[in-house]
Amino acid sequence: MAYQWLATLALAVVLVNDTKSDCGGLMKTGFPDLGIPKVEPLYIDAMKSQLKNAWADVVVDFTDTDVSGLSQHDLIYIKEDKAKKTVAIKIFVPDLIATGNYAINGKFSILNMPFSILSLSILSLTPSPYRTEIKNTTMEGVAQLEAQNGTLVISGDPDISIQVGGHNIKMENLFGGKAGDLDFLSQTSDEFIKDLQPQIAKSLSGFMKGFYNGGLANIHLDTFE
Repeated sequence: MAYQWLATLALAVVLVNDTKSDCGGLMKTGFPDLGIPKVEPLYIDAMKSQLKNAWADVVVDFTDTDVSGLSQHDLIYIKEDKAKKTVAIKIFVPDLIATGNYAINGKFSILNMPFSILSLSILSLTPSPYRTEIKNTTMEGVAQLEAQNGTLVISGDPDISIQVGGHNIKMENLFGGKAGDLDFLSQTSDEFIKDLQPQIAKSLSGFMKGFYNGGLANIHLDTFE
């Protein structure tokens, strides 16, 4: 009991005095005794993106994805809305890097000059590496508070919204190592971000809930305003 009280106090002092570096450190290590999960690197076993337009009808399987960069964030605010009984946190992440493997299955058409269309069947059974760079991401979490045992704690899962500034993807050995179509890469990147965002949101939601309930529920948030 004394150990947990000291850990809670230490976590509150960390947040007040040096939020960016130490909160970032917690993202890398977690704090299991206080229910705070590790969120960096974020490991995603598998994701699937479907790309379908006039030129392509393919499924891209992304596997063994590691996402890093969340710990290198800038804290914009932590605040409480007493009327609504909510707590909110907003962070800015300049760079996120996702790496892993991909495989493609489907059809892709190439326009050959002058006016012929070549339709290719693509089957990539051997995964190849990919790397995605995500720039200038803003993440905001809003959580509902409720009274439990005389203190306010987060109930349910916080709602996380994510705004991405820019992104690109590099896929090794795309189309047999030949130069890939830029529109295809752009659409792949767009779909990848759409599929990645819920994974990041779920991870950040768990971290926010554990961080508040584990270390800050007994500390009034007026301290941070």
